[in-house]
Amino acid sequence: MGAIFFPCRLMALDDIEIYLSGYGMGSEPLHKGISFKGKDVSGEKVNGDPGLGFKAGFFPHFACGYLGLELESFGNNNSIRFPIGSNLGTTKGDSSLITYQTMVNLIVRYPGTMLRPYAGIGGGVSNGVLRNADIPDRKDKSFETGTAPGYQFLGGMQVVLTERWFVFGEYKYFSTKYHWKELSLKFRSEYFLGGIGFLF
Repeated sequence: MGAIFFPCRLMALDDIEIYLSGYGMGSEPLHKGISFKGKDVSGEKVNGDPGLGFKAGFFPHFACGYLGLELESFGNNNSIRFPIGSNLGTTKGDSSLITYQTMVNLIVRYPGTMLRPYAGIGGGVSNGVLRNADIPDRKDKSFETGTAPGYQFLGGMQVVLTERWFVFGEYKYFSTKYHWKELSLKFRSEYFLGGIGFLF
């Protein structure tokens, strides 16, 4: 049954298929909550700018090209703004937020000759860097990093153009929670990727 439904299509490979790829991405952060000085804050706005990333993929021959691992790193600039209530009224806190991630993805795909749809799940380390923060009642720093574990779900399609080159498009959902001094952010974001890769 395995030979019928999961034929090995990578017999030409020695032991493993390897690829390197780079991509650009658009982002759509999702508003999931900010805590400031231990109190939850509502009404926040998180905006995301375009970003860049790269991947290295490894698909061993014994898995017939259906199962593999990716090492991935990507990042982009964001901004956060949220209201702060006090006895004197409501003020605004805002800051630039640089996010960059290093992830390991488990990928399941169909290793077609031209079209290769895939899906995966990943986990790793995420860094959120506050820059030029303007948050009243907080001892601000012009540069402060928060590091946290993160996870993601992804799905996409590779289109093989030649023996060595392919292009791809991908959707990704990413989640983490950053902690800084007196401030935390439940960061969720959708990413829309497009890139090019080289097969070894």
